[in-house]
Amino acid sequence: MQKVKNFFGLLASDLIKLSRMKSIYIGVAVMVFLAAIITLAQSALAGFLQDYPADGVTGSVGAEDIAATFMFSLLNAAPSSTGVFFLVPIIAALFIGNDFSSGMMRLYIGRGVRKTELYVSKFITITLLMLIYTCISFAVCAVCAKASGMSAETSATVFSYTADAFGAYVLLALVMSAIYTSVCFLVRSKAGSMALLIVMLIVLGDILVTVVQIALATAVTGTDVTGRFVYMHFDPYYCADAFAYARDFTSQTKAIAYGGSVMWLVFFFAGGLLLNAKRDVK
Repeated sequence: MQKVKNFFGLLASDLIKLSRMKSIYIGVAVMVFLAAIITLAQSALAGFLQDYPADGVTGSVGAEDIAATFMFSLLNAAPSSTGVFFLVPIIAALFIGNDFSSGMMRLYIGRGVRKTELYVSKFITITLLMLIYTCISFAVCAVCAKASGMSAETSATVFSYTADAFGAYVLLALVMSAIYTSVCFLVRSKAGSMALLIVMLIVLGDILVTVVQIALATAVTGTDVTGRFVYMHFDPYYCADAFAYARDFTSQTKAIAYGGSVMWLVFFFAGGLLLNAKRDVK
């Protein structure tokens, strides 16, 4: 019972330290700013199409299509649209790296706190942050979507995907938290962890996807003629955008995307936990 009490005391301490970080609130401001900018851009482009339709007649149709495209991507990929997968790894690197650089980890170990408890506490803290940011991103984007001036029919279509997308992104929040925590404990440096996590975001989220698209000719044709691009859903960084379409996933896609997510969650959480337990705190 005392060990449980000590762990919750450690967790409470981590949550308090995290809540005092200015970067948390700067991140929320950035999310709101990005959502507002995308909405304003959509409104400006829709207004331009209404005033200067391409065919001289059906400007409103083009404007509605633009609104649907913008708002669908904004709302149903809200964490990606508002930069959650860029902001949280930076905060995680600062939060966990600071404990190593300041000597707090050595102090905890010296007081009898187990390395497993330290790791789990940090993982829970980062996970809560990731879940809160995910919820805020969907809330902000939902407000922007409602205020965008879409027709009732278009709005209903866009919002019909939101519940499935939200559930998928909650799962992805757990996966990303496991990745961020394991990398930060592996590198143990604020700058090093931040750099590695951003490189992973760029390489696995952009470069890898582009290379595979080119290899399968999907970048040019828009169609996966090989049927193998579906396996990109094993990549959690690809899912950061793909989960917007979770409602339309086939059984195969669900198995790959959700099964892969659970696999990476277990792999990074358990792997990070074991590696941290074997390493000395310096």
